[in-house]
Amino acid sequence: MAIVDGDEILLVKRGNEPGKGLWAVPGGKVERGESLAEAATREVKEETGLLIELDEVVWVGESIGSDHHIVLIDFLGRAVGGKLAVGDDAAEARWVAIEDAYDMDLTPTMYGLLDVLLEMMDEE
Repeated sequence: MAIVDGDEILLVKRGNEPGKGLWAVPGGKVERGESLAEAATREVKEETGLLIELDEVVWVGESIGSDHHIVLIDFLGRAVGGKLAVGDDAAEARWVAIEDAYDMDLTPTMYGLLDVLLEMMDEE
């Protein structure tokens, strides 16, 4: 989920595979009976301690590996409560300027999301 505050995005360093040790937006599996929005809200809270409000879907992609095929759907959102704290399968969590995020060790799919977010910022 692309949780944005001004020109910064919330990123977590993945604590588990796939992508262990790489930076990405918070996210995870949808549980049975859960909507996409409910899953997004839950996953962000579990990984970062933050309560969020979601807006529209801003990016859709896939991560295909020899042992996985993951569909990624990123909502735009903002933090509305809670306190930033690492939890669940995140090894670290931090706010990063969107432009600076390109210099981090990111999961391969993050570049497409960052490109979309920068385009949105340019249009404002």
